[in-house]
Amino acid sequence: MRLLDIVFHNFWTKLISLILAIATWFYVFDVINTESFTQKKETGEDFFEKYKFTVKEVPVKPIFTGRSPEGYRVVFEDVKVKPSHISIFGPERILENVDELKTDRIDLGEYTRSTTLQLGVHSDMRSLRIEKKIVKVDLPVVKVGGGEG
Repeated sequence: MRLLDIVFHNFWTKLISLILAIATWFYVFDVINTESFTQKKETGEDFFEKYKFTVKEVPVKPIFTGRSPEGYRVVFEDVKVKPSHISIFGPERILENVDELKTDRIDLGEYTRSTTLQLGVHSDMRSLRIEKKIVKVDLPVVKVGGGEG
């Protein structure tokens, strides 16, 4: 008797839900099997032509934060980035908005003598991925009023 109570409690709600579920299943089955939703086989050539992939060479700009310690300064005109330009690859419509790449931040307060840093490279464009790109930055530091330190 308990099983019959479970089956017939809210019987009409259950029946309507079942009918809607069956109708939805047939609708989805029909949509999946129509020609408009069949997958087209796209070749690699079609893909690259569709998105107009290109290569662009952009400069790498070092990013500085903080101040040099008292008695020292960075000779900014002599800062060198190697390589100074990096080639990037991607869809033309994304690359047209990329004018430069930036290094990891360089905290000037940490340096009292010239050094060469290895830094990662980044872009402001979130959709542009640059993985494992490392550049060297020659950071010339001199004592104020004296020779190189």
